[in-house]
Amino acid sequence: MYTEGTIRSEQTRYNIHKTATEFQQSGDYKSAETVYRDALLRYPNKPDMMLGLGGVLALQGKSEEAIDLMEKGLPLSINEKQKATIRAALCFLYLKCGKTEKAGALAASLPHIRESREVIQPLMSKEMSEEEINRQIKTILLGIEN
Repeated sequence: MYTEGTIRSEQTRYNIHKTATEFQQSGDYKSAETVYRDALLRYPNKPDMMLGLGGVLALQGKSEEAIDLMEKGLPLSINEKQKATIRAALCFLYLKCGKTEKAGALAASLPHIRESREVIQPLMSKEMSEEEINRQIKTILLGIEN
């Protein structure tokens, strides 16, 4: 159940992300970093703030600190899209920091392309017979291409 305070808090965090994103899109990473650092003082255990700061640090080449924040925020996140994005970014950050085994292990844990929305949505938009649908289910569950 949402309370008025919860709604206000979510709106405030949305505005923080919006402001930081606008700074990043204009290339002002330092200002975006400041926005997120200030936000973490107010919301120290919110994964979206940790991951936001980690992202802007990654864009500035502050890879080790970005990794620390992303690794801390990732298990706290309940947003699957956010988690997938951070895992993919971590693969490259690990690689950049010479942690090739860690990068490889994380990359191996990422979902297969056959399970992505870019593959699934176009298939769903076509008229498919029950047999074709069953073939798609088999491909997804068993990895068998028919």
